[in-house]
Amino acid sequence: MFKKLKKSAYSYIMMLGHMCADLGGGALPAILPFMMSQKGLTYTQATGLTFALSSVGSVIQPLFGTMADKVSRPWLMTLGILLAGCGISMLGFVDSYWVMFVLVLINGIGAAIFHPDGGRMANYVSGEKKGKGISLFSVGGNIGCALGPMVAVAGITMMGGDLRGTGLLAVPVLLMAGFMWTQHGRLSEFAAEGVKATKAAMAAGQKDNWNAFLRLTIMAFLRSVINVCTVAFIPMFYMNVLMQSEALSGSITTLWNLAGAAATLTGGYLADRFGFAKTIRFGLFMLVPCLALFSISRSVLLCTIMVIPAAVFLNFAFSPTVALGQKFIPNHIGLASGITMGLANSFGGVISPLLGKIADHHGLPLVMWILVGVAAAAAIASCMIPEERKI
Repeated sequence: MFKKLKKSAYSYIMMLGHMCADLGGGALPAILPFMMSQKGLTYTQATGLTFALSSVGSVIQPLFGTMADKVSRPWLMTLGILLAGCGISMLGFVDSYWVMFVLVLINGIGAAIFHPDGGRMANYVSGEKKGKGISLFSVGGNIGCALGPMVAVAGITMMGGDLRGTGLLAVPVLLMAGFMWTQHGRLSEFAAEGVKATKAAMAAGQKDNWNAFLRLTIMAFLRSVINVCTVAFIPMFYMNVLMQSEALSGSITTLWNLAGAAATLTGGYLADRFGFAKTIRFGLFMLVPCLALFSISRSVLLCTIMVIPAAVFLNFAFSPTVALGQKFIPNHIGLASGITMGLANSFGGVISPLLGKIADHHGLPLVMWILVGVAAAAAIASCMIPEERKI
């Protein structure tokens, strides 16, 4: 039955695979407030787990992206989903901080394995509408990050506040990994077609624009600092500055990610219609005042209202960034995906523990203002990205 699916249906399959690969990583910020109150983690330790989630990708995602450009291995997507499901889902069952660190590392390794091949496959099955295809794939990650906190908090709540409820995260991941394995044959066919098309284009003179890709990467790195750190610190801001409950503080991540998911999908359509670079610039310049208003306010209502447009404008830039990276270096699509989705995001994870130390010594409000400054820098950097017609 599954073998009769049309090629266009695989854009949605890749979206669901991305959702499950990012489910655990999305749940981590919602789990951290519970771990801080029940296991006594400091800001530095909490953001250290965020670092563990992202840091491994800084090494292996570009590596797997390069491998994907040379030899297609669709089964790696299944392995990546499995590893991503076996990490953070087990956090509630351990007490040692360093065991927690290793579990989060495993989750990060799984996500790092999945993203390059996943982004490359999403490109192959999307046809001419790259913005739409990549936005569908990207929105899967946003949905996973949005559902992760909901599943984690629901599991913990059903267990009467027991952190072992994080085990619920493993259920959808195992189901999706099993389904992806049944599709290995079809995915291998699509990969072979994509490699053949790329080789033909290279023979016809298709070249990579590494200068433009470098400019895009600088902006992507700055954007990732905002993305990773806002998701990590906003729940803590609600709990320790706005004095809200653990459950509410953890659940605000879901609101952020749901708004981000809608914006990621919309961003792809806008990029196809108005241009990739223009969509990126619009989102980042509009983000700055939203973050500033959030940082200056001590009203729960106003902060919650500002979470929505901040997430929207930040994520307008995500899928156009991934698609534009693939356009800039079309001969290295896997590497482009590994850098724009993996290495860039890992950079944000590396920076988050440094901001955690600042939060421990000087408070979260200062950290939020630092992120406003990074948002302004990202907006300025987006002006260096050439328009598609200049590719």
